[in-house]
Amino acid sequence: MERLDRAGLERCAAEWDRVAAADPDVDPFCTRSDWILPFHDAFHPTHPVSAARAGDSFVALQSQGMLLAPLESMWWFASPLVGGDSVELLLELLAALRPPFAVLAGLPPGASRTGSLVRALGPTHDLAHATTTVRCVAELDDLDGFLARRSAKHRATLRAAQRRVTDSGVTFESLAPDSSAEASAAYDRVLAVERRSWKAATDNGVDRGPMREFYAGMFPRLAARGALSLLFARRGGEDVGYLSGGVAGATFRGLQFSFDRSLRGLGLGNVLQLEQVARLTGSGVTRYDLGAESPYKTRWAEGRVTTIGLLARRRR
Repeated sequence: MERLDRAGLERCAAEWDRVAAADPDVDPFCTRSDWILPFHDAFHPTHPVSAARAGDSFVALQSQGMLLAPLESMWWFASPLVGGDSVELLLELLAALRPPFAVLAGLPPGASRTGSLVRALGPTHDLAHATTTVRCVAELDDLDGFLARRSAKHRATLRAAQRRVTDSGVTFESLAPDSSAEASAAYDRVLAVERRSWKAATDNGVDRGPMREFYAGMFPRLAARGALSLLFARRGGEDVGYLSGGVAGATFRGLQFSFDRSLRGLGLGNVLQLEQVARLTGSGVTRYDLGAESPYKTRWAEGRVTTIGLLARRRR
């Protein structure tokens, strides 16, 4: 077992991502270093990383006092276990650190690794359910097929919103930054829109605090591998809305979208989503992961992906 700190995990990021991409038991986007490392740096920069590697298996956790937790510990999308021997590696790490508690999230309930984890920890730990995360996922074939799977009411809503948006003079611009400088410039445009959004007005925007730092760290990493995608809505020579996302294999992961709150009556959010879907179909992307379940997202997705988290308490 090779122990890794934050710097060591950074040095292994490419190998981590390669293994994660081939691992069927992890979220294909959020388990990547593009997600977990910027989250840790933005939200928990003072919490030491406690990670380990053995061959093509990894474990990545952070120390929070008596608790070990995944590097991303808000939505619990990412698995801290990557690779075929990661359960055995986890047991080695827990034996070395002996934390009283550990949370392990991003686990598909029916996966063989989840069962192996429960059996492996059973002799030494008391286990309890900690989290349930449900993601909304849409299948992408062609635009007509996608729309046919939406309700008649939703399709009518989209048509009406498209007319209003078009009549108001809004156009759309796709952007795929491929350098750190281009990613930073695109993020400045995102923040300018965000400051005029309803999210910012209610202190829920990504234009401040750790959320701002999270995406500021993520965008350049995505751009470096050609995986960052942005769609801007423009009117009168300025940005009035945006939708950001990233690609991992055949999955497009929606990140954030927002628009100028003065245009709220247009239905611009719906049209941004539809414009993005239209651009994705035929591109080789077959799934649109919209993130954690919400009433808005359920209208756009026909699939659900559930993962759980387990709390492990070491027996004295």
